[in-house]
Amino acid sequence: MTRKTLIFLHGFVSSDQGFKAQFLRQQCETLPDVAFHAINFNPTPRDFEFMTVTGMINRLRQYILDRKLGNVRLIGSSMGALVALNYAYRYQDVQNLLLLAPALAYRFGVQRGEAKNWQTAGATPVFHYAFEKEIPLRYEFELDGLKYADPVPPPAKIMIVHGRSDDILPIQNSRSYAAAHPNLVQLIEVNGDHRLNDHLDLIWQQTKTFSLA
Repeated sequence: MTRKTLIFLHGFVSSDQGFKAQFLRQQCETLPDVAFHAINFNPTPRDFEFMTVTGMINRLRQYILDRKLGNVRLIGSSMGALVALNYAYRYQDVQNLLLLAPALAYRFGVQRGEAKNWQTAGATPVFHYAFEKEIPLRYEFELDGLKYADPVPPPAKIMIVHGRSDDILPIQNSRSYAAAHPNLVQLIEVNGDHRLNDHLDLIWQQTKTFSLA
C-alpha cells in the first residue's frame, strides 16, 4: 500500500502549531498509512516580514522535494488555501485539495483599504498570533500577491468548507468558484465564522472521506 502524504498549510498569521494543525496532527496519528506534515511558513518574525505568496509556494515545493514526498494531498486554511491551489496548479502533482475558509484569490491590500499608505511607508504592522506581537509586513507582499488576484482553475478535485458568517473571506467567493467548476469543486457551507474551530469533527470527516479516500 502506497503511503499517503497529507500536508497542512496554515493561514496568514498562524503557524504549524495552530489549532487546526494540532488537531489534524493528533488525529492522523491513528492512521498508519498516512504521513502528516504541517509547514511553518514563518519560523521567525523576519520570515514573516519578507513573506510573499510566491515565496510560500516555493517553500512548499522545496519541502516536498527535500523529503521526496509522493501521493500528496493538501489541506489549506485561509491564505494557506491560496498557496495550496496555486502550488497544485503550477506543479500538477497533488491528488486533491481540502480548502478551509479559503482565500481563492489575493485581496489583502484591498481588504485592508490601505494599499497606498502601505506602499508609501514600505511596510505595515500586522499582529501575528503565533508570535503574539505586531510585525512589519513589507509592501513586496502586496506587489507579489497581485499576481494571484484571479483564481486559477481547479487543478484537481477540491472540497471547500466555508462558514456563512465569515467576515474575513466572504463565502460568496467560494460559492462562485464552486458554481463555475461544478465537476471538480464541492462546497460545504456551515454556520460558522472564519476560524471554523466549531467544525473540527466535520473537517476530520472530510479529511478521511475526501482527502484520504
